[in-house]
Amino acid sequence: MEKELTCVMNIAEEMIISGAEVHRVEESVVRMCTALGAIKTDVFIITSNIIATIRLENGESFTQTRRITTSTTSVEKIHALNSLSRNICAKKTIDDNALNELERIKKITMYPFWIEVIAYAVIAWAFTLFFGGTLIESLVSLFIGAVVRFGIFFTDKVINNRIFSKFLSSVIASFLALVAVRLEIVEGVDKIIIGNIMTLIPGIGLTNAFRDLFIGDSIAGILRTVEAVLTAIAIAAGYFIAVLIDRSGSHLVIRSVEPNELVQIITGFIGSVGFAFLFNIRGLRFVIAGLGGLISWSLFLLLTLFIPSESVCYFIVALSIAIYAEIMARVIKTPTTTFIMTSLIPLIPGGSLYYTMSHLIGGNVNNFLETGTVTLSLSIALALGIIIATALTKIVLTLINKVKTNKINSR
Repeated sequence: MEKELTCVMNIAEEMIISGAEVHRVEESVVRMCTALGAIKTDVFIITSNIIATIRLENGESFTQTRRITTSTTSVEKIHALNSLSRNICAKKTIDDNALNELERIKKITMYPFWIEVIAYAVIAWAFTLFFGGTLIESLVSLFIGAVVRFGIFFTDKVINNRIFSKFLSSVIASFLALVAVRLEIVEGVDKIIIGNIMTLIPGIGLTNAFRDLFIGDSIAGILRTVEAVLTAIAIAAGYFIAVLIDRSGSHLVIRSVEPNELVQIITGFIGSVGFAFLFNIRGLRFVIAGLGGLISWSLFLLLTLFIPSESVCYFIVALSIAIYAEIMARVIKTPTTTFIMTSLIPLIPGGSLYYTMSHLIGGNVNNFLETGTVTLSLSIALALGIIIATALTKIVLTLINKVKTNKINSR
C-alpha cells in the first residue's frame, strides 16, 4: 500500500505541475486511495505542496508529502493523468501497466518552441485587432509577440522565475510599442500593448483564485490571488519602466475605438486557438477548445443587445461556457479545465488591466479606481459563473445516479 500511495502521489504531483485545479486533484487522490483499500484519506494540497495520509482497515497509516517547485500548463498531460486515475479506480490496483503509463505521461512534451513563437505572435496580432487596433498596429504586435516569446525563453534559461519573466516581457512589449510610435509606424501604443498583455495577463490565474476561494479552498485561493496580483504588478512595473525610458508621452494617448463585431468574433476564435497551442491541447480537444472561444464572444455580443451590465453578461457567458465544458468533458472523458481556459480567453479583461496601469502612471486616481474596479468585477463574474455551473452539474449528476440506483434496487 505504501508503494501504491507513492504512485498516487506521483500522479497528483504531475497533475499540479501540469496546471490542474487543486480541488480536482484532491478528489482524484481520495478516489484512487479509496479504490486501493484506504478506509480514510486526508489530503491537503496547495500549488506548492501536497500532503496525504491514508488509514487502512488493520489500523496502519501512511503519510507522504511532495514539494512542487515548477509549473506549466499542459492539458495533454492532465487529460492523460485523469484517464490513468480513472483506470486505477476501475481496476482497484496499480499494476505494471499503470506504472509504465505514468512514465509515458511524464515524457509528454509541449509543442515545439517554434510553434510557441508563432502562437505568441498570432495571439498578439489577433487581440490587437480584437480591441480595435489597425492592420499596421496588428502587424507590429505580431512582431513584438514573437520577440516576447524569445525574451521569455532566454529569461527562463538564466533566471527560472515566472514573475521576473512577466516583468521583462512587459518591458520588451511596451518599449518596442513606444519605439514604433517614435518611428511613426503607428499612432498609439494602447492596442499593441493590450494585444501582447493578453499573453502575459494573470486573468486565468485570478479567475481560478476566486474559484478556489468561493469553493472553500482558502489557502490555495489566497496563494493564487497573491501570485496573480504579483504578476499584474510585474506587468505594470515593466510598462512603467518602458515609459520612463521612452518619455514620449504616447502612453497617455487612449483611443476610444469601436471594434468591428465580426472581426472580434474571428480574432477571438484565432486567439483561443493560439492559447490551445500554448496549453498543449491536442486532437479533438483542440477543436472543441477553439470552438469555445468562438461561442463565448458571440454569446457575449448577443447578450449586450439586451443586458446593459457588462458584468452580468460576463457571468451568463461564463455560466454557459462552463456548462458547455462540463458536457464536452464528459462526452470525451477529459477534465473541464481543458475547455474552460481557452473558451473564456476572449473575455479575459486585458484591456481593463492596461487602462488601469495607464491611469495609475498618468496620476488619474479616479479613472484608476474605476477601471481597477471593472477589472476585478469582471474576474469575479467569470469565477462565479464557472462555480455555479460546476455546482449545478454535480447536483444533476447526483440526481441521475440516485434515479439509477433506485431503478436497480426496485428490480
